Amino acid sequence: MFGFIFLSPNGFRFRAAHGALLLFAIASVLPSRGAAAEPFAFHHDGILGTSLDLQVNAADAQQATIVETTVLSEIERLRKVLSTYDEASEISQVNASTKPVTCSRELLDVLASYEWWTAKSRGAYNGHLGELTGVWKAAEKSGTFPSSATLLPIVRSLAQPGWILNRPALTVTRLTSGTLDVNSLGKGYIISRAVVAARTKSPATQGILLNIGGDIFASGVSAPGTPWIVSVANPTHSEENAPPLAQVRLTDRAISTSASYERGYTIAGKRFSHILDPRTGLPADGAASATVITSDSANANALATTLCVLKPEEGIALARQIADMECLIVAADGRQFRTPRFALYEIPQAKPAAMPQESKPGLWPAGFQVSIAITLKTPVDPRGIRRPYVAVWVEDSNSKRVRTVTVWGNAPKYLPDLPEWWKLAKQDQQSAAAVTRATRAAGHYRIAWDGLDDQGKPLPTGDYTIFLEVNRQRGTHAIQNGKIVCGRSRATGTIPAASEFGQADLTYGPPQ
Repeated sequence: MFGFIFLSPNGFRFRAAHGALLLFAIASVLPSRGAAAEPFAFHHDGILGTSLDLQVNAADAQQATIVETTVLSEIERLRKVLSTYDEASEISQVNASTKPVTCSRELLDVLASYEWWTAKSRGAYNGHLGELTGVWKAAEKSGTFPSSATLLPIVRSLAQPGWILNRPALTVTRLTSGTLDVNSLGKGYIISRAVVAARTKSPATQGILLNIGGDIFASGVSAPGTPWIVSVANPTHSEENAPPLAQVRLTDRAISTSASYERGYTIAGKRFSHILDPRTGLPADGAASATVITSDSANANALATTLCVLKPEEGIALARQIADMECLIVAADGRQFRTPRFALYEIPQAKPAAMPQESKPGLWPAGFQVSIAITLKTPVDPRGIRRPYVAVWVEDSNSKRVRTVTVWGNAPKYLPDLPEWWKLAKQDQQSAAAVTRATRAAGHYRIAWDGLDDQGKPLPTGDYTIFLEVNRQRGTHAIQNGKIVCGRSRATGTIPAASEFGQADLTYGPPQ
């Protein structure tokens, strides 16, 4: 019933039809706004190689669970089509042969969309980067920058078609020696299709917000008459608890962000973006991040990635050529570029207070923070164990709690399941937020402590203890702590691993 239209570049007028069809598919099963509903939240790690957060505005828990089950089932169905990490998937079968391979319409749709975006971006977006990605992974492993003699033949190959689609026969024929890689646009395609499937299965559901690794589709409303609110991660301070760069209100819209702050290649001590420019074979350096709002997640992903390859001015010019797409680009030097209508979605933000240029004697040096890298363990059966409740707090050398850094949980009534934090706090300090951001690995989170106490007052230099407490529904309870010296110079520390998390690394100093 609900399909997606992907046509060749010479049929650009149908690009708008693709987005319109998705909106029609969702709108046709949207309920009336009058029914009473309440919020439900679900979390899963290890979904498409990252984390999944699902928020549902539903009449009851049964309805919300139907949405969750349908979303997970559709994701798994399409993963078997599009995942390059699954040797049995359709795309892997195509990569294993140079003969025509019979495929589903979904794979043909995704590859046709890649063709359109490659042409529209004049080669800045490409669907057969497998060989180039392999070269850069090998370069990181060897510590040697790839030579031009290695990159040039690949770049020439990328300028040629990578496959032939035969729609009547439902076949794909690979034309390149390199592997096809549809992970970028493919993840967005899966997100939109999963929301449509959930809407079809549970048409009375008031609202669904599906967030997979920072790529989000916001369907319906979060509460009667209330759009979903999504934060845009700041590429300079991309920690989970950092103030956002911007916030937007969304109803029946997709939003996606591409950036290099979560993933990349480190060669000879220098960091390079994981986003590669197919035209040069080199890591992209056109933008620090790019955020796109449009009608479906596949196109949002494609344009966001493209905007990180192009120079900001080129990216804005491209976005303005395409109907129903708005974007926010942060250049490498911090300048912000917006399409004219992006501001229609934005929530006005108060200007942050000016940071002191020099710290006072006895206090932390200006700009210093404690960065905390957390890895939550993925259960053997991730569907059987729910989202963990997590608390991170700080105690001074006198064992006095001075700051709750962050608390994650789906409902205040469950927060007492963090007994050590709860006996000190007795309140919900922070709930999980919807944030569009660069995709991170499953279970990996970064948060920061800015040296302030719970009242926002600066703390003195000295020794501090960072506590990490995790209690997973249907899982186990774990708590550990680690010390960090917060003085006038950089320092490191660790929180030992436990049943629900790996070793957490602590880094004191200016953000890197």
